[in-house]
Amino acid sequence: MLVLEKARIEYPNLTLRYPDMHVKAGEFVGISGDSGCGKTSLLEALFGHDFTGAFFYDKGLLAGTDIKALGDAKYRLMSYCPQFSQNALNPKLTMLQHLQLTLKGNGLPYDKEEFEELLDRLRLPTTLLDRYPAMMSGGQKQRFVLLLCVARQPELLILDEPSSAIDMISLRDMVSFLVGLRGKITVVMVAHSLALLSKTADQIINF
Repeated sequence: MLVLEKARIEYPNLTLRYPDMHVKAGEFVGISGDSGCGKTSLLEALFGHDFTGAFFYDKGLLAGTDIKALGDAKYRLMSYCPQFSQNALNPKLTMLQHLQLTLKGNGLPYDKEEFEELLDRLRLPTTLLDRYPAMMSGGQKQRFVLLLCVARQPELLILDEPSSAIDMISLRDMVSFLVGLRGKITVVMVAHSLALLSKTADQIINF
């Protein structure tokens, strides 16, 4: 699903080099490393819209195609959930409107029962769909953004510190949900917590 060999990122005064990555379809891979080692930079280089460094690799494939050659087509294959992604929610839209727009943009139908099941797996009440972001806790918003990423039915789900700024109850619910994704969708997750990665990942790559 994802292959990356001899990758590096160059900034004017800094070069970051990365270990090789070979992620199989359906595998859950965790990425760990100290702060500042370039974990988020690599995800931004691979999947972000506004990356400012220079990105090089000897081999970089997503679903068998060169990542750079894919261009914006890669976004049809994957969902990228950056740090503090709950802040991306539109304050003027309800959660149901967020969900409907996400599905419409990806040509997918709205199945009420299916998404009520997803909400239940993330321990989110169905009444949440009528709420605006300001009416929700940070943990609820973070879990709902994760639901939106999964709702797109991507082949690859990229998560950058999904446990950031959430309480322990929200973290427990998120871990349970992520464990349920193993084998069903390819997941690459960055996390500082080795305890979190050990509960969810099939393999852990240390940067």
